[in-house]
Amino acid sequence: MTDLTLDKRPASTSGPIKTTGILHFTIGVRDHLAAAKFYSEVLGCRHLRSNERYSFMQCGEDYFVLAKIPHHVNPNNAGEDAHHHAFMVNADEFDRALAVMKERGIAMIKYSDEGHQSFPGRHAYFHDADGNCIEIVTLYNT
Repeated sequence: MTDLTLDKRPASTSGPIKTTGILHFTIGVRDHLAAAKFYSEVLGCRHLRSNERYSFMQCGEDYFVLAKIPHHVNPNNAGEDAHHHAFMVNADEFDRALAVMKERGIAMIKYSDEGHQSFPGRHAYFHDADGNCIEIVTLYNT
């Protein structure tokens, strides 16, 4: 059987698509350059590059994109955390992360360390300047 013959076989459409991971997620912001500064200076993410609409960021081995959306609407009301993006830290960095946020005047909107069945650990939630909720989390060893 040649490659040409293989190309003519119809693809199976039964079952789900077999995804292998997530390349990136996108966070909408009003000013992607200012947001890139926040995510790099406060959360320690690496700013890879920016263009006129996007800032490409790296956090550990993962990626996310900050998208300039002039008509951006806050995804959460004040004090809400339902729509959020979770950034993991090591256990020994969690308390320092809370202190960094406090020192920079970024109010914690929620803290919890029990009752999480899927992701047990310590969780703290904050908003960025665009109302996006950021979760800082360290998972418990189970």
